[in-house]
Amino acid sequence: MKNSLLKEETQLALFFILFSVLGFFVLFYTNFDTGEKIAILTAVFHFCFLILAIPLRWQTPFQIWKFLIPLSIFMVFPDWFLSSVLQVLVFPEDGFIKIGTVSAYMTGLWVIPLFICVYTGIKMEEKSVSIIGTCVWVSFLGLAIFGISEATMWMLGSWYAQNVKMWNHVAYYVLVPEMILAVTTYLAYQGFSQTFYLLQIGIGFLVMILYVGNLSFFYLLIEKII
Repeated sequence: MKNSLLKEETQLALFFILFSVLGFFVLFYTNFDTGEKIAILTAVFHFCFLILAIPLRWQTPFQIWKFLIPLSIFMVFPDWFLSSVLQVLVFPEDGFIKIGTVSAYMTGLWVIPLFICVYTGIKMEEKSVSIIGTCVWVSFLGLAIFGISEATMWMLGSWYAQNVKMWNHVAYYVLVPEMILAVTTYLAYQGFSQTFYLLQIGIGFLVMILYVGNLSFFYLLIEKII
């Protein structure tokens, strides 16, 4: 039995709200370089999450976090492909180290939006929403999260799209791949979160490879065919 009077969902909602407030303050009211700001916030997210997960007994959230860590690290490769090979994504010099052409804080940053997608999907399924309905909701949640990110991050000087069709700094070709990423990450977690961890790492790698393929296909479709 949990010791807290608050449900797990409420605890996590408060955690993300407080983190968002902290993020707003750090991003707009501190004098660090952009890369340093995002790296600090990413580190704070992971540190505070782990500090709270044990006493609050966040068993499922911790399992999600653990599943997403290797996937988030692997997600450097799609960004590297887009920025170095296709040259449609730019990570400007932002005061933080890079892995290839990608800011290194991206290795931990992907956990945050994907956690929201996976956890939301789990809760919807627990409330007897069909798997199809859950996947549809998760896909549109992913679209909203990643779409807002694409529309706003350029203002911070973190990354931005170039040489592609876009609206308000949001590149068209990434939208469907990001929806698919949200769904496949959720399904991958549901299917493999209880297996041994090395297999979970391998599944994370496969999710990343699928994302690269989707990016490539929709880039070809939207930028070269349509």
